[in-house]
This record gives sequence, structure tokens and C-alpha cells, in this order.
Amino acid sequence: MILPIVLQHLCPPFVSFFGLGAVSAAVMSSADSSILSASSMFARNVYQLAFRQSASDREIVWVMRITIFVFGGLATLMALVTGTVYGLWYLSSDLVYVIIFPQLLSVLFVKGTNTYGSVAAYLFGLVLRIGGGEPYLQLPPFIYYPGWTTEQRKHHITGDMEEIVIQKFPFKTVSMLASFVGNFVFSYLAKYLFESGKISHKYDFLDAVVSSRSGEIMDKTTLVTRGNNIGLSELAPVKPRLSVTLAAAFTRRDTLPEETVEEEEEESSPDFSHNEK
Repeated sequence: MILPIVLQHLCPPFVSFFGLGAVSAAVMSSADSSILSASSMFARNVYQLAFRQSASDREIVWVMRITIFVFGGLATLMALVTGTVYGLWYLSSDLVYVIIFPQLLSVLFVKGTNTYGSVAAYLFGLVLRIGGGEPYLQLPPFIYYPGWTTEQRKHHITGDMEEIVIQKFPFKTVSMLASFVGNFVFSYLAKYLFESGKISHKYDFLDAVVSSRSGEIMDKTTLVTRGNNIGLSELAPVKPRLSVTLAAAFTRRDTLPEETVEEEEEESSPDFSHNEK
């Protein structure tokens, strides 16, 4: 905030004009990059991977365009509601600590977590964190943790005195730990329900349990060949088989699978050759 004040009051008008224009351009560049990045991540990581695996490039572009307006409107609303930029930065750092940090720990150090646990942990941590309230954004708490008190503060716009709830309990750290544990618990719960057959595999709409145990090593979204998208559901399963020539190269037949030995004997028998003719 010091640079705009200096340019406005201590510099000639033409210097203030170009200086404030440069500052505004830098701010707008950072803002539109953030909005474009958020819309791209939503279109790719949420819309395409979770809901529309067969979405075309044109559809993804339109989703990005729509989400740019949505995220831009939400950012403008937050800027008008809050009274300080520091409050927004403070809240964003809290959300990274409560939501993103447990996800990172789960991906790096916990084996077996899946998308269902990740989504559940995200919602769990978000509710617990927002439930504690945020005085900077005028968000009243709907979860009153132990040790909460009230204070009288002056409103930054109206100037009226208002009562603010202060949470002295370390609910942010508790929310982070709850999100981490929730990721682990819900991931293994979903895995148990789908693998035990208590929930049919057709309800695995996120392809987080059934597809992860598939023997095919390939991209789980689409296969791209000659500009055409081929869904994995359209592919027929292929049974691996050793060729007769490769099987004949082994001197120890006991090392080969029984199915391969039987097929070799059938193909090398006179009856098989007579039938082929």
C-alpha cells in the first residue's frame, strides 16, 4: 500500500499515471492467472476425471469458460465483503493447512488411500474449519468449540460495535488431523465395501477402487489413437498367451504354464494338422 500512496502524493502527475498503471497491470496479471489456473484445474481434475471421462476438448474448453466467470464473480464478492487483504491471505493459508496438507501426507506416506477418502476428507476438514467461524470475513461460527468467548469489535464499514466469537480451542489443528484420519478411514471403508461385494462395482462411479485393481497398465481416462477417443469400457479383455515358437525355445518344459504346454501339444499333434488342412 505504500507505493500507490507515494506515487499519488509525492510524484508528478505523469509519473503517478504511469506508475499506478504499472501497479494495476501487475495486479490484474496475477489475478487473471489465478482465475485461469483454478478453472483449468476444475475442468481437468474434477469435471473430466470424476464425472466426464469421455469429454471432448471442446467441452472442456466451455467448462473452463464458464468456471472463469463463476470464480471471477466469487473472487469479486469476497473482495467486496472482506475488509482487508490480509484476512483473505490468512484464510487461504488456513485452508491449505487444513485441507491440502493432509492430502499431501496421504499421497506420500499412506498406502491405499483413494478418491472417496480424499473427497470425504476434503469436506470433513472444510466443514470443521469453516464451522469455527472467520472474523475477517464476517462468518459466524456454527460449531462452538470448548473455551469460546465473545469480544466487542468495531465494524470496518459501518463503524458499529458488534459481538465477535473468539475460538480459543486449537480447532484448526484438530480439523487438519480429522481430515487426515478421515482420508484413511473412508478410503479403506470404500475399498472394503466394494471388494467384499456389499456394494456393487457398478456404483464405483469415481473408478477409484475397481479400476485401481485392474491388470491393465494404461491411462484410466481415455486412450487416444488417430484423434479418436476410445473408452476403456469399449475394449475387449485380451488374454496373454505365449507363442508356440517362444514355447519351443525353452528346454525345460516344467517352467512353462500348463496351459501353454497343452496348447503346444495340441498344435503339434497330427490330428490338429489334419484338421487345419
